[in-house]
Amino acid sequence: MGGRSRASALAAHASNLATADDFSGAVLLARNGTIEFEGAYGLADRRTGQPNTTSTKFSLASLSKMFTAVCILQLVEAGAISLQDTIGNYLPDYPNRTASTRVTVEHLLMHTSGIGNYWEGLDALEGERPDTHRDYLSLFADIPLEHEPGSAFSYSNGGYIVLGLIIEAVTGSSYYDHVRSAVFDRARMNDTGFPRLDETVPDRAIGYMRSLEHPGEWEDCTERWEQRGSAAGGAMSTLADLHRFVVALNNHRLLGPEMTAVFLQGRSETPIGNYGYGVIEQTLNGQRVLGHSGGHYGVAVELMIFPDQDTTFIVLTNGDVDGYWGVEMFAHELIVGPTDETRSYAFTQDLIAATVSMGHEAGLAMFRRDETAREPRRGVIELAAFKYIHRGQSDAGLNLLRLNRAISPDSDDAIFSLAQGLRVTGREVEALDMYRAYIERVPDSTEAQAFIDQLNGDAP
Repeated sequence: MGGRSRASALAAHASNLATADDFSGAVLLARNGTIEFEGAYGLADRRTGQPNTTSTKFSLASLSKMFTAVCILQLVEAGAISLQDTIGNYLPDYPNRTASTRVTVEHLLMHTSGIGNYWEGLDALEGERPDTHRDYLSLFADIPLEHEPGSAFSYSNGGYIVLGLIIEAVTGSSYYDHVRSAVFDRARMNDTGFPRLDETVPDRAIGYMRSLEHPGEWEDCTERWEQRGSAAGGAMSTLADLHRFVVALNNHRLLGPEMTAVFLQGRSETPIGNYGYGVIEQTLNGQRVLGHSGGHYGVAVELMIFPDQDTTFIVLTNGDVDGYWGVEMFAHELIVGPTDETRSYAFTQDLIAATVSMGHEAGLAMFRRDETAREPRRGVIELAAFKYIHRGQSDAGLNLLRLNRAISPDSDDAIFSLAQGLRVTGREVEALDMYRAYIERVPDSTEAQAFIDQLNGDAP
């Protein structure tokens, strides 16, 4: 497909998604370093009505790990760090002795360290949120390693916090100052940084999700974000700056040719692709795709580099994740052609359309005709259900939740989601029955029991 026709197809699809799936965000397609198409959709701020533009600054979530990895590899290139050195070589006071002596820089980069995440500790934290990398340590550093370092893949935001601390220890600068000079300035990424939430940032996109408890409303998710991004994620950036990052990589302004090749490759097979040093590699129809995705409350983003076609695709969103999925699948098919994943996604969309128009029995019949050939994406169906409920089309939404339960009879989540949908649409008797069915399978669920008490009038 030629450049002009690719751009036209992408423009039409993104516009349709803005209507069909409330797509809110921005997309960019480039080839040979030249931008073929960029466009923006939806609202950056629903309170003020400020629209997204191609200059809007979006949260990158974990996509930012690529910047941290580049900083580490620059220091390796300079001889200041060895990938095989342990945490203790650079952080002698690291509180977990086992991790300090056995976890290497390479383990941290590849999520094979066994160091866990900090989300549960962060959610339970009262008072001030972490403001420096060292502030995060109390949330995860004392937790025993999940596995022997190097023996398994377990995605670890905590591990990238440790990388940020290593960068600070080696350079004598804060992570934020160092990544600015080492990556953003070299790549001419003038609109990228780590602003605090309480800073005034022109053109900042606020993250939104559809409210479950108040259908029709959009929930501002920024209160659930960290006070400031970190080496683990949360930079703010634009389409153009991320494109400049790719151009700088390709032109070896960030790493030399040999180290660039080291960076741009997957190394270990994982559930999310071949994970390397802060880069995920996949093969689609025999063609390599490199980059990283990122997700948080009200955030779903991805940078995709297709080196065999010298093509870059970027999607940045600040709404619910279904719009992002639609763009991601379209981009894969646009650039490399249909894949098993895009066919599964298309099949799922057909199931959704049949169920919405004819009821869940019709959707189930379609599923049973094709279940041996194509696997539906149950998360896509569930989110579509709550989209319809959000839009006031309760029957369509509940039919989709019933379909999900029928095609996933062993899924506890499908039962709980149907209970939630019945409750928020006022079907309280049915909701009670469904919560009780869930409790029979998951008897220690305090959340489900709280909803049962609420519907029975027993809640305090």
